[in-house]
Amino acid sequence: MDLFIIATASCILDDIAPFLIKFVFSRVYVPNRYDVGLQKELSNLKEEMAGISMVDEFARYIKLLRRSNNVEGILVKNVKQRTNRVLKLRMLLIYVFRALNGILILRLLYMYKNEPVIILPKDILWPIQNLLSWPCQHENAISLLMWLSITRLGISAFKKLHT
Repeated sequence: MDLFIIATASCILDDIAPFLIKFVFSRVYVPNRYDVGLQKELSNLKEEMAGISMVDEFARYIKLLRRSNNVEGILVKNVKQRTNRVLKLRMLLIYVFRALNGILILRLLYMYKNEPVIILPKDILWPIQNLLSWPCQHENAISLLMWLSITRLGISAFKKLHT
């Protein structure tokens, strides 16, 4: 029973982990105070520029425009740096999780290759019972390798159905 739960959870978590990591990072990595201050300053500058006539006060308008462009450039640079850092860390976590999950699955396959995951009543799997119990050769059972394949196929079909 433990093998069934561990194998199923491993397959499900392999597809859910990227979404969970993305959700956590969207909540943890929020803009810092400096960027929020720059955004407020930029919006104030744009409001001030909108209230000034470009023809009547050209010099003041151009000074505000230069300052606005400078603040916007700094803000864009900071946002790009933060986005790149978050993306790299998120991808690293996803790949590390998938590698660890792959190692877990390989270890389970090595340790339990002759153990059935599920033993069913006699002749319930009649036409394909030998295929489903392939590495372990236990009659009326589903082996770990076949259970992992069935679970992955089921999850991918479910994802296709809901996308």
